[in-house]
Amino acid sequence: MFYGVYAGGYNALLPTTITEVYGVENYSSVNGFIYFIRGLGSMLGAPLAGVILGNFARGSSGSNEMGANILQKRYNEVVIYDGMLLMGAGMCVAYVRWLDARDKGKWKWKA
Repeated sequence: MFYGVYAGGYNALLPTTITEVYGVENYSSVNGFIYFIRGLGSMLGAPLAGVILGNFARGSSGSNEMGANILQKRYNEVVIYDGMLLMGAGMCVAYVRWLDARDKGKWKWKA
């Protein structure tokens, strides 16, 4: 839910933020690294979520209700996995913001 609320601003302000924090001269290398990491997440995220979710065929577990409960439990694990990754990413962003404020000697809402 939070990603849906903040993703538009995040994606729209990413180039400006990179320029403000790292400078125009470092924009291409930092932007390339960020998109490389995002690409790794795109390539590995869905398959890992699929491994957590596991194989499931409707009607294979005897009772449809029991199968739905197992699927719901596994889906909850995928949601927890995704939430933990987003929390980790948020902590990394906060750390970079703290480093920027420390290097500039003061905290400002604008980087």
